[in-house]
Amino acid sequence: MLWVSENHSLIRKIASPYYMYIAGDKEDLYQEATLAAYKTEIIIRKKNAPEKFVQFFRVIFRTDCIKMASGLQTVHCLEDYFLPLPEETIPTREPKKKDICQALKAVSKRQKEICIWLLQQPTPVSTPDIAKEFNVSRRHACRLVSNSVQRIAEASL
Repeated sequence: MLWVSENHSLIRKIASPYYMYIAGDKEDLYQEATLAAYKTEIIIRKKNAPEKFVQFFRVIFRTDCIKMASGLQTVHCLEDYFLPLPEETIPTREPKKKDICQALKAVSKRQKEICIWLLQQPTPVSTPDIAKEFNVSRRHACRLVSNSVQRIAEASL
């Protein structure tokens, strides 16, 4: 927006108390000022008060600066200090068929059917999917799964 490029000093003056806390450079600041100018343009058109553009802009842009500065004070080259390390993937072993059969002994026949069906699914399924598959209500399916997990957990202790 042309107005922003012509009023860099006003933008810097409004942003100066917050600039050291803003995680960005001058280009980011001017982009935010452009967005604030468009917001201001919309508001002054609604209120039919074009002579108050600067006053509205000051309030809107100051609010945006406070929002941008609400984070932590940045450090130069922040990436050098806080690059996340790649997460180590811990290989998970598939439970043996014998272990599954042993765990399923703790549940009822109906719960066993549901557990076996769940284990055979290639992707996670939702409670409504279980309810549809076994012709029960969603609430009953939730209760069946919850009770199954509880019984298996108690049996494994």
